Amino acid sequence: MKASRASARRPRPGAKAAALLAGLAWGAAACGAPHAADAGKPAPSSARQASETTQRSPEATQRPSGPGLAITRAMRTYYLPQTTGTGEKGTPTEYEFFLQATGRTPGGDPVPVRGVKVAFDISAFNGRAKVDWVNKGYGCVRSGDQLTCSIGDVEQGAGFTPFSVRVLPDAPKGPSGPMDITVTSANAPTVRRTTQIVVGAPRLTARQGKPLTDVKPGSEVALTPAFGNQGDTDVPDDILVKVDATEATLRPQYRNCRYDKPVAPTRAECTFPGPLKAGTAYETAGPLTAVADASAMHGKVRYTVYRAHDQFDEGFGDAHPLPPSAVRGTGAPLGLRPVDGSGDAFQTSAHWKAEMAGGELAFDTDQIRDVQAVGFAIKGKVGQVVEVDVPWPRNFGAGRVRVTLPEGVSTAPSHPEDHPSEMTFCRAADGGATCPWGPYGTTLVVRIDKRVDGARGTVSAPSDPAADPDQENNSAPVTVEYTD
Repeated sequence: MKASRASARRPRPGAKAAALLAGLAWGAAACGAPHAADAGKPAPSSARQASETTQRSPEATQRPSGPGLAITRAMRTYYLPQTTGTGEKGTPTEYEFFLQATGRTPGGDPVPVRGVKVAFDISAFNGRAKVDWVNKGYGCVRSGDQLTCSIGDVEQGAGFTPFSVRVLPDAPKGPSGPMDITVTSANAPTVRRTTQIVVGAPRLTARQGKPLTDVKPGSEVALTPAFGNQGDTDVPDDILVKVDATEATLRPQYRNCRYDKPVAPTRAECTFPGPLKAGTAYETAGPLTAVADASAMHGKVRYTVYRAHDQFDEGFGDAHPLPPSAVRGTGAPLGLRPVDGSGDAFQTSAHWKAEMAGGELAFDTDQIRDVQAVGFAIKGKVGQVVEVDVPWPRNFGAGRVRVTLPEGVSTAPSHPEDHPSEMTFCRAADGGATCPWGPYGTTLVVRIDKRVDGARGTVSAPSDPAADPDQENNSAPVTVEYTD
C-alpha cells in the first residue's frame, strides 16, 4: 500500500447492527428486531425509524420539487466470505438498503412517494451463494433470479435488509458479477444502483490503544491509527480513516486529511491510497494529535477504517461525510509504514468485518478526582407537584447528593408504588432532600407552594478535601422556573 494521498452514528437495522454499535460504542441506535419466526435473521427497520435519522439538506428545505427517491445506502461491493466453520466468521455482512424521499413542498416538507418497489437481480449468486432468508415483512418475494420488495409508500425514508445469503462450500473465489437494483414507484422517476458481488472478503482490523491516565488539561494526546486486512481478499480501493475527538480538539496537521473546522476541529477524514492487500497492516507514519479540553475528564479519540468508496455512514444522522470543501491540514501529507498486524491488538468490528473496523485512545485527565455538582431547575406552576431529574455530579462515586430547596418549594411524597420499579427517588431530610444514585436516574418530587422570584437552593456532593482541593464546585444552584 502506497503512503501518501490524503478523508454513530448512523443507525442500522437488525440485531447484528446492535452488536456492532455496542462493540464500537459509537453513538447510534439500532433499529428493529427479528420476528420470532425469523430468530437470528436480519430484521427490517421501519420507514418511520429510518426517516427519523435522515437529515434534510439545506437545498431540500429551500427549493420545492416533485416526488423523488434517492438510494442513500446500498453497498457498491458486497463481499461474501467463504465459510470456514460455524459462527459469524463466515457470515456475510447484512445487505442493507436505504431510501430517502427527495421531493419537497414549498414549506420544506417531504413529498410522499407512492407504491415503491425495489427489484434485485440476484443472478450473480447462482452457483456461488444461496439466498436462505427473504424479508417478507417488507413484501419481499423471490421468483427465479429476481427478488422484489413491495414496500408501499415512502413518506420520508425507508430502510430494510431484503435478504440474507450463505456462500456455497465449493463456490469459486473472486468476482461473481453485478447485482442490479431498480427502484420504481407510482409517481417518481426510476432509480438504479449496481452492487458488485465478490466471493471472498477482506477482514478489516484496527489496533486498540491503551488508555492514558493523569493527562493534563490542555496537553497533547497522540493517536497513531493502525489497520490491517486479515481476510483472503484484497481491498482494491483507497482506505478512509475517520477520526472523532471527545473532550478534545484535533490539530489540522496533514494535507491529506480534511477537518470539520479550520480551528479546533473535532472530526477529521484522512484518505490513503490502496490497495490494502490481504495479510498486510500499516500504521500512520506520524500521530494524529489531539489537545485535551481545559474541562476534560474522560476523553476519547476514536477512529474508524472504511473502504473509501463504501463508507457506512453515508448520508445518515450527524455523521455525514465531510464535504469536499472541508478545510485541509497545512502540513505535509500523512504517510503509512508497514507493521505486524497479527497480534491481539488488531481487532475486527463485530459483524461488519469486511466493511469497517474501529479503534480508540481513551484518556482520563488529572481532574477526575474533582467532584463537580451539576445544577438544575424546578419547572412548574404554583400549587403543582412536579418530578425533577437530579443530575449526578461529575466524578462522584458512592454517597448521597444533598439538595437544599429554594424558598417556596417543599418536598412531596414520591409514591414509588405508582411508578416503574426501576425509578430511584430522593428522600426528604431537614427541609430538603438526600438523593442516592439510580441506574436510570434519580427523581426528586417537590411541590411549588408559592412564587418567590429569585429563590435559589443548592445541590451539593461531599468529597475529601485532601483529594479534591477545589471544594467550591461541589455545590451548584437549584432554581425555579414558573410556568404560569
